[in-house]
Amino acid sequence: MKLRPMTSADEPAVLALNAAAVEQTDPLGPDRLDWLRLIAAHAAVVEIEDEVAAFVLTFAPGSAHDSLDFQWFNATYADRFLHLDRIVVAEKHRRQGIATSVYRAVERAAKPFDRLVARVQSDPPDEASLAFHAARGFVEVGKLRRPNHTTSAMLSKELAD
Repeated sequence: MKLRPMTSADEPAVLALNAAAVEQTDPLGPDRLDWLRLIAAHAAVVEIEDEVAAFVLTFAPGSAHDSLDFQWFNATYADRFLHLDRIVVAEKHRRQGIATSVYRAVERAAKPFDRLVARVQSDPPDEASLAFHAARGFVEVGKLRRPNHTTSAMLSKELAD
């Protein structure tokens, strides 16, 4: 397993992964992905045997990210957060420790910001993701009603020593 920066050559695989998980994450097209890669704090893929098995996007305070989630966290924490916008692991690579490894790396990168934040769909609930985040020490710090009439749990993991 290799975590490396996302390149333009990875875009078809990243878009396919995102499309397969669109019920849990926001839609993503080529232009949006190009823009998010440009403004992201981290745009990385996990490669297994020359195949993109997962990807992650994070955003630091002050970025031009326009998502409702990022805006909510920005209003709540000002400049003291790193936003994990999305992580998607291919179905055939789930339950192999990939997400745990990526979260460890992202949590290390988030330490200077005091916390790592993320949103998880809570109505209807994404039970697997809610349980994963709870096991990693994330706590719910609010709710956000989304335009598609779902509700997201806004989660934070405090990282200060």
